[in-house]
Amino acid sequence: MKRICVLAIVFLLASSTMVTSQPFSASITIFPGCGLSYAYGQKIYGELYVSDDAWVTRWVEDQYGATWYHWGTRFYLAGSHTFYGYMGLPIGLHIMKIHAQRVSDGAIVTEQCEYTVCCGSSVWIPARPSCNCEEVQFSAAVDKTRVTPGDYVTVTVTVTNNMVSECKKRFDAGHLEIDWGILGGDTSPLEEDVLVKPGETKPVLEETHLIPPVSEGDYSIVISYSDAECTWIDYATLSVVLPTAGSFEILSYPDVINVDEKGRIKLLIRNQSQKEAQFTLTVDAPAELSLSRSMYTTTIPQAGYIEINVEFRPKEEGEYTIRLKLTSEGKDMGSASLSVTVEKPLSGTLEIVSPPTSTDINESTSAVLQVTNSGQYDTAYQISAAGTGVTITAIPELFVPASQSRNVEIFITPMEEGVHEVVFRLETEGELMDSKTVSFETEMKFPLLLVGAVAAGILVIAIAGYLLLRRH
Repeated sequence: MKRICVLAIVFLLASSTMVTSQPFSASITIFPGCGLSYAYGQKIYGELYVSDDAWVTRWVEDQYGATWYHWGTRFYLAGSHTFYGYMGLPIGLHIMKIHAQRVSDGAIVTEQCEYTVCCGSSVWIPARPSCNCEEVQFSAAVDKTRVTPGDYVTVTVTVTNNMVSECKKRFDAGHLEIDWGILGGDTSPLEEDVLVKPGETKPVLEETHLIPPVSEGDYSIVISYSDAECTWIDYATLSVVLPTAGSFEILSYPDVINVDEKGRIKLLIRNQSQKEAQFTLTVDAPAELSLSRSMYTTTIPQAGYIEINVEFRPKEEGEYTIRLKLTSEGKDMGSASLSVTVEKPLSGTLEIVSPPTSTDINESTSAVLQVTNSGQYDTAYQISAAGTGVTITAIPELFVPASQSRNVEIFITPMEEGVHEVVFRLETEGELMDSKTVSFETEMKFPLLLVGAVAAGILVIAIAGYLLLRRH
């Protein structure tokens, strides 16, 4: 069973390799054939062939390389595709060319078909030899060349009749065609005959068309008129631009941060367009906040998103506002502001250098404390002390420069005997930095006169007892 599976996989891989390695071919021809002569105004049929799905550009040049007709770039499925048209100007050699690019791998083929449009150097209207089709100017124009799906575009066809006085030209209904290609196919919008007199310039058609949802790019519109007398062709190019849409949201940021600490604002930018688009995020902050970058430009795929980190470092304490703005193709996509509070980093430690010694009631003792400022900024500290049965002298505010230490002596007087516990607290800007606890013992001290009197009393009693014993 394993062997069969392996063979099947090898066969599939080999088949896939054979398919992708097939040569790409394309061709263009007109009937009855290339290399022949055709009459001006003659209706002809042609065939375009591609061996694989491809994007094909088709156009016609004269013998000098000037482009006369252009049908733009269009998508064709693998196989043969027919087209038709009318032989137009210039009189002489025409070269119809195609540029085909295979969708699967980008392989390119170029082909051409040469033919000649006859009837000398001018074209006369049958039965009216003094009337020359070349003396009629047929032109098409669009009211806008840059459009967005959902826009309306108006095509105006204008004719100027420069023929002699007896040469009127009638434009018959149904003979004027507009080939919108992928933008809307073929239409025949001329519903009534229009007569253009000699020396007259007249708009023979105004057609308004809705641009459908298509990919961004340039599209050619072919406008042609052909009847038994004359054939004219003109074309216009429309650039379809998809609108850009996007937004951003703030995922996180530090609302409180220390001086010289690196801050990071995390954002999510979304591309809500139907195309790949470039977005620019602009960051505006006061001078007290140092930005690593003030502008971020990124390209996001269609309907995609990307995270961006905006880094900053505050130089001074205070309240600051950071403003963010997102743009694309010069259009505002949104803005936001956020507030950041910058504080100085506080630090400080308290050590007992010399604890209070045991003493008598109402006799003062002292403790020596060391305050260390390990921070980067000079700091004023407040030291408080609390204990039961003791009085403590007022402790002044202690100023300690950055990265230095200072000692302070605190005097304590016990008011009663026993073991006393004193708690020291180190604070700055209302924030507790450290605390330490010490204890010492106090004993009752007797006055010397009282001690002497007691001793004398004891001595008198002892002598009296001695004398009494001797008497007996």
